[in-house]
Amino acid sequence: MSKKVKTIIGPDGAVLELTKKKFNGKEFSFQAIIFIVSVILLILAFIPIFLMVILSLKSNVQIYGNFWSLPNPIEWGNYNTAVGMLLPNMINSIIVVAVATVLTVLLAANAGYVFAKLNFPGKNVLYLVVLALMMVPGVLTLTPQYTLMQDLGLINSWFALWFPWISGGQVFGIMLCRTFMGNIPSEIFESVRIDGCGEFRALLTIAMPLSKPILATIAINQMIGYYNDFIWPLMVIETNSKQVMTVAIRVFQAATGTIDIGSMVAGFVIATLPLLLMFVCGSRLYIEGLTSGAVKG
Repeated sequence: MSKKVKTIIGPDGAVLELTKKKFNGKEFSFQAIIFIVSVILLILAFIPIFLMVILSLKSNVQIYGNFWSLPNPIEWGNYNTAVGMLLPNMINSIIVVAVATVLTVLLAANAGYVFAKLNFPGKNVLYLVVLALMMVPGVLTLTPQYTLMQDLGLINSWFALWFPWISGGQVFGIMLCRTFMGNIPSEIFESVRIDGCGEFRALLTIAMPLSKPILATIAINQMIGYYNDFIWPLMVIETNSKQVMTVAIRVFQAATGTIDIGSMVAGFVIATLPLLLMFVCGSRLYIEGLTSGAVKG
């Protein structure tokens, strides 16, 4: 749409401008092209998911006979096989990831509040040191971390997962919390301090409730990272009864292979469900955090 401005003089001599919108075919065509391209990209992004679900409901005979056909009849037994082998590991992943995510968010919020609202000697230098840890590739810390867990006697325990996950997730969380909480008016905290409120109580009752969008962003990002981690659980967890889903699904894939492709793909579908449900439930706060606190400076 283009605008056409018409100037007229009123009875009292005042100059008035009337704006009239004029249809612009070129602008409409450009928006239509953008819309069509976006729809095509969205469909292409969902094709692997639809294909995975369809394959999980087919037998080996159906898959090898006609790969692109719909399942007929539906093989629900694939999910029975996958659930029977992967359910304990799914529970392990949910417990381990939930504990690590909660502790990461709480510690990041605490440290972010300290860097944003408290003054102490060397604060800026310490914050720069924390940010410098983001420059260290995670693969370089695998051997020192493994040696440390071995010396502490934590190998083959969930603590060997929690400690590196929580400590590694702090840097990203501290940066976002410090940026977001720094934009909360300091007058709010000064008024509650006058009323006798301590710093810890101010954090729990004021800073964290006002920072829910950015805390949700941190939680979802770290949860995805923890849940998808494969190398570290493979290194430190030795028994299948304590193993997480990412390693268990690889073992399940090796066990089924070409023998039972439907059950193998059904395991992939089951493995994606926790992250899908988590993102659907927290997508509103996640998007709000990305578009507000994550870009404030």
